[in-house]
Amino acid sequence: MLKISEEFGNWIKKIFPNLGDELRLAQMKDTPEQFVKKALIVAIIFSVNIAIIAFVLLYKSEIASFTIVAFLFSFFFFIFMFLKLPKLNISQMRQEIETDIFVPSRMLVTLLESGNSIVSALERVSYTDAKSSKYFGKIATEIYLGKSLADAIDEAILNTPSESFKRFLQPIRKSLKAGTDVQKNLNEVLEDLVKEKVIEIEQYEKRLGALSLFYMIFGVIIPAIGVVVIVVIMSVIGLSVDFFPFLFMLLLLILVTQIVFIRIFQSIRPLMRTS
Repeated sequence: MLKISEEFGNWIKKIFPNLGDELRLAQMKDTPEQFVKKALIVAIIFSVNIAIIAFVLLYKSEIASFTIVAFLFSFFFFIFMFLKLPKLNISQMRQEIETDIFVPSRMLVTLLESGNSIVSALERVSYTDAKSSKYFGKIATEIYLGKSLADAIDEAILNTPSESFKRFLQPIRKSLKAGTDVQKNLNEVLEDLVKEKVIEIEQYEKRLGALSLFYMIFGVIIPAIGVVVIVVIMSVIGLSVDFFPFLFMLLLLILVTQIVFIRIFQSIRPLMRTS
């Protein structure tokens, strides 16, 4: 049994070499083997239920064999979706931190300049309403649970998916080792991060203009004119213009186009909150 478990673990590492790092960054406590086992169990449960429903609906028809297809499709679909969970969690955590990293960071620097200790400042920062504040609070919690400040900072740097958060914590770690002025180093990092955000916003402004033009052409003008032209042509040649299925499929196509543009606009938008 132990040998089978070891072989399964080696197989998981070969198939999903980055899964362990993804689970760590997503702050999920499962090992890769445990996570894949859960994915298999969930996929089997859901796909069996879907197959049963498909069989009940189709057992009297000639396509009852579609039940097998439904099972296989559902199985691989749920496996795929479950294995995407770590990346989704990482993306959500990165967005939470990057959106308002400047709010708790500036407060932390202010508290340090006022004479507060690093641990006290981290704890007080965690009470702000910024989404990223809880990640500062986790460091303070680890310290109160017995971990050293240096180890808690190292663990936070290792486990955060946010590059901005890593860069902000690194001066604290270096100051603990070398005894340098942490406030000065943190202010320099904040200035660099602000400059990078300004550049990102300027680039966003340029891309937004071009993307807006594409949206007006392919998301508004072409669909509107296209529907009118198609309806006129079908009327001229004598084809009936019914809502279903032709216009319904056309409406779905337009809806998908709008969703694609919305996702593109969201993906290029800078993540930033300064107050």
